[in-house]
Amino acid sequence: MENFQTIAPNVRSVGQLSAADKHGILPVIGQAPEEPLLSELASVAEELHTQLGEQFHSLALRGSASRKTFVKGVSDVDLIIFAQSPEVPNLFPSHWITQTSDIDLEWIKPEDFLLSTKYRWLRFSLSFSGYCFGPQNILNKLPASSLGPHAIAHLHGAHKWAAFWRTHFDDAQTDAERKRVCSWLMKRVIRSLFEAEMLALNVYSRDIFPCANIASSAFPQYSSMIWRAAELAIAPSSEFQSISEVAETLLPFLLKLQTEQRLGCLNPASPGRTF
Repeated sequence: MENFQTIAPNVRSVGQLSAADKHGILPVIGQAPEEPLLSELASVAEELHTQLGEQFHSLALRGSASRKTFVKGVSDVDLIIFAQSPEVPNLFPSHWITQTSDIDLEWIKPEDFLLSTKYRWLRFSLSFSGYCFGPQNILNKLPASSLGPHAIAHLHGAHKWAAFWRTHFDDAQTDAERKRVCSWLMKRVIRSLFEAEMLALNVYSRDIFPCANIASSAFPQYSSMIWRAAELAIAPSSEFQSISEVAETLLPFLLKLQTEQRLGCLNPASPGRTF
């Protein structure tokens, strides 16, 4: 096929593909974000400590900003506030953060995070590539990140989010909101295709380029469309036609992979793809 940069000119060959050891343990790659985001997030943590006192545990960062692949104005910032108190309605991290307007914020009690099965993937994610601010470091309480079915974030639920992307798109009121839906969908598509292969390869990544690279090699019949999806994840479109062409090609195949994955979990000895 033609060079991926012809199809995806905005996708840079950056990001990390991490290999697990023979026991399935991944290296820890989480790092402090670059300035000025580092200082801005430290200010958010200080404000949380001021407002909540001893009820504030820590502020955790995950995503591209803690993996050194953050791009100002393009990437979002994924934050988790760990505190014993209810959410503070008048605290907006956007008051401090200048590097992006797209901030994903969760508020979780520390004991719930550490014990509930609801947060199993999130524990894995933070152990692998998180970074922490605040008086305590919740990452110190997490086990080493290991590959397994729990490391699959999107493929398990593909039948749900694949069915609702059109509704999200139709509900969007502005071009910016439609682009956000586009990026959300395409990131899930690329990462799900990668998840279909990662356990067999004993590798892990959340970065778009290595995920698309693995997926395009594993499924060469869809290679061009996979790189189109990667391009739309990085440089999203608000045009329905551009999005639907990729979705209508890749989503049926992705749902087939999801079915194979479910059958493999139910009957590990069955022939076919290994998960």
